Amino acid sequence: MQFLHIYKKNRILSAVMIILILISCFSYGKVHAVSVSDVDTSQNKKYPSASDIAGNASVTDAGFVPADAPAITSQAAIVMDLDTGDILYEKASHQAMYPASITKVLTCLLAIENGNVNDIITVSESDMDQVEEGSSAIGLQAGEQLTLKDALYGMMLNSGNECALAISDYISGSTSQFADLMNKTARDLGCTDSNFVNPNGLHNPDHYTTCYDMALIGRAAYQYPEFKKLISTQSYTIPETNMNEERPLWQENRLTFAGNGEYYYQYCTGGKTGYTVDALATLISFAERDGKRLVTVVMKCEPTTDSYLDTIKLDEFCFSHYRLCKPLIDYKFQNNFQSNYYENSDILTNFYNDLEHRDFRYYVNQDYSFYIRSFVNDSDINMDIEYYDKIKDDKRGRVLFSYNGSVLGETEILVERPAIEASSTDALKNRVLEEETEVTYMKWLKRIIVVLIILIIVFLVILLIIKIHKRFQYYQSKRSVRYYPISKDARLNKKKEEAARKSGEKDRKEEVSKPVDEDKKD
Repeated sequence: MQFLHIYKKNRILSAVMIILILISCFSYGKVHAVSVSDVDTSQNKKYPSASDIAGNASVTDAGFVPADAPAITSQAAIVMDLDTGDILYEKASHQAMYPASITKVLTCLLAIENGNVNDIITVSESDMDQVEEGSSAIGLQAGEQLTLKDALYGMMLNSGNECALAISDYISGSTSQFADLMNKTARDLGCTDSNFVNPNGLHNPDHYTTCYDMALIGRAAYQYPEFKKLISTQSYTIPETNMNEERPLWQENRLTFAGNGEYYYQYCTGGKTGYTVDALATLISFAERDGKRLVTVVMKCEPTTDSYLDTIKLDEFCFSHYRLCKPLIDYKFQNNFQSNYYENSDILTNFYNDLEHRDFRYYVNQDYSFYIRSFVNDSDINMDIEYYDKIKDDKRGRVLFSYNGSVLGETEILVERPAIEASSTDALKNRVLEEETEVTYMKWLKRIIVVLIILIIVFLVILLIIKIHKRFQYYQSKRSVRYYPISKDARLNKKKEEAARKSGEKDRKEEVSKPVDEDKKD
């Protein structure tokens, strides 16, 4: 019974040891995971440099017609910088009007984004039924097949309404579904005063937009080289189809052809015209000069030719009377530790000063820009720096620019936090934190490797414990035999006595069986 008690006691002790080892191993794994992933790494967060920040999209306060701006015939107009989104000129730019065929800029954008120019599209009976008699067309027929590329040229050069309808069916399956896509895309681009019901701009009371919204759509489309090629091409020939011979197309936008006299504008890179009885003349155009790129939209203009003249006047005025200003191109802050970030805590301030560190670095987007009138010197622009009470969302404040009391724009002051290394504080000496930019799969790979190593160690420890336990049992059993030898000795003595008894009986039998010596008888 005492032997069994000792054996059971050792088994319990071994199990307790195994449990303690497992707990310690998994506790290590947990602590390690926390130190790598769960600790707030904001102190070591890497922030983009000014060169990584996209150009600003602030809007210059130009909600008025400058006194020296040219007089135009169009009832609404806008000139917007393609790169910054700055408005250089606007006239009733948020008033809803009928766009006519400049709608096709949005249709073209969606075709480029969602289609393949080499795909074959088929003109349906439904497409032809929606084309008004006498409206712009290139003579397609129901059942005719052509590539998306050919249809795009037919739509953008000669304003083919049936081409736009065929493209909408190819992209979305129907005109109504394509209109839904048009409206969703417009909203995504920031358009707030538009509603489209067809892909070509044929008159519908529910089909309207604004100069501002069309400028946003134009900015989105102009980023695609395919679009720029379409609007700048002077002529294109659609090859022979299954129902028509080849047909040549010619650019209808007079701004891009030198032979158009006063309607030609050398800096124009392309555009799209439009006209209906209700919309009157509409025009969206693009121009580049001296590193500046503009999109100009004019709407509700009569006569049609004045839409070209108005565009030329506005572009020339904006190119000549505005310049792009980058006031922060060489600006740097004097970076000093701001104790109010720690809410003026003496303890935290002393802790901070006890560390080897780099100061908080304040920086701004040095490429921040805005348009100003050409006669305004940089020295005349007021720059005011406004600091926030505390750093919030890694923003320290803002820089405001103004001229003669008019706000030109503003940009935020950003913060790059210091990487802290411990000197006298041993608790931080070997602290290693992953940067936020580390690839996620690498984190998980490290965790898996650590877990596998821990499992291997646990397995080896368990094997060692089992081996030690068996060895302990062996020695324990030997000790038990050594202290209780009585039964064993008794068995040995009994065997000896049995052997002696058997030997004595054998000797007696041999003695009885021997013959009597004759001599001894006598």
